[in-house]
Amino acid sequence: MVEVLESSFVVPSEQTPTERLWLSNIDQSSLPKHIPFVYFYEGNQAKDFFSLEVMKASLAKVLVLLYPLAGRCAVGQDGRREINCNAEGCLFVVARSDLRSDSITFEPSSELRKLFIPADYPGSESVLVMVQVTYLKCGGVVLGSANNHVLVDGSSFTYFIQTWAKIARGDVANIIPPNFNHNLIRARSPPTPSISFKHPEYTTKPLPAAIPKSGVTTKFKLSRDQIHFLKGQSGGRTMSTRISSFSTIAALVWKCYCISKGFFVSTQTRLMLTADIRRRLCPPLPKTYVGNAVVRKFATSEVSQITSNPVHVVAEVVQAAIDGMTDEFVRSFIDYLEMMQGKSLCPALELAESDLRIASISGLPIYEADFGWGAPQKATWAEATGNKVVYVMDEPGKNAGWQVFVILDADTMPQFVKAFYEELASCPITSHL
Repeated sequence: MVEVLESSFVVPSEQTPTERLWLSNIDQSSLPKHIPFVYFYEGNQAKDFFSLEVMKASLAKVLVLLYPLAGRCAVGQDGRREINCNAEGCLFVVARSDLRSDSITFEPSSELRKLFIPADYPGSESVLVMVQVTYLKCGGVVLGSANNHVLVDGSSFTYFIQTWAKIARGDVANIIPPNFNHNLIRARSPPTPSISFKHPEYTTKPLPAAIPKSGVTTKFKLSRDQIHFLKGQSGGRTMSTRISSFSTIAALVWKCYCISKGFFVSTQTRLMLTADIRRRLCPPLPKTYVGNAVVRKFATSEVSQITSNPVHVVAEVVQAAIDGMTDEFVRSFIDYLEMMQGKSLCPALELAESDLRIASISGLPIYEADFGWGAPQKATWAEATGNKVVYVMDEPGKNAGWQVFVILDADTMPQFVKAFYEELASCPITSHL
């Protein structure tokens, strides 16, 4: 259904520094894999709509500014990962398809990734960025991008895409230079991890050779009115401004998961959260810091406290865990990683049955990827793998709500859906799949 027309490497349009970029301890602990993401753009009457000349030329220019992205992942003499800034470039694939946009389900799936993300090949694990431009029969375009998590987290990815888009449409005056100074989160000397903080979210257990089969994915939509209501439900309580919308969404899915599984009330349950630490450090990291700046932390409780309380009470448990990711916590964690060097510490993926993982890109400017022909109508992860995993992202449009992708085993999903809609039954607006 997709025919590859061209595959090449786009290199920086000017000479760039030849150096080895030191990666932080948080980069070292990130999973070495490409994160696939797709944007859909509806065709318009512009003669140069998604011109390959414009896309390639602007990518070559952005790789001058973001030159490490044109390099390759490498291992230094000390055994640590690093980036060899050798200007070998980004993979750029051009394809066409007889598919029309109305026949494509823009939700995370292995099929979506297969269609619109460049396929892995021998040596691709060292490439930082791979992109694919696919021209559809209806005149629309799908832009797919796979970015190596060794250097690029969600915030870094949106900065790359936004900067590329600004150059493509000629808006260079508003570009803020990137920051690659990973020494800003270097471990202290000597490293002094606090005994007050434990990090069960990370493990030295080797990654499985094969990715475990994913469960069933179901998409839910939540409106701002619904989340506003859930924040302030119960006895006319005034909505807490301290509880974030994300904490409320996380609390809702955590509660529904525990109900759907029917755990014993005394069972301990954990929700693995991720948080961007850029603004949590003192001083904060620059907004354009390019690198991994995400840390994981468990929210922990007994099942009875999750299932018997309204969502806003559960949200306080979630918010407390997030608020606990302070400068002191993060600095201690970085020092802990320093002490664990050589032990291949990485996020724990094999969790207990009563545990759940949630990741979010809500709040990131993912829909501001206008290359000169308008903003994307749709955007999503191209694939969401695993089981007992929840992904949260914004809906398109100003003051829109959220999309929530829940991945569970097939036997659990019907009970989860039932619990989800029962929990929302009292909301003034009904959620929908």
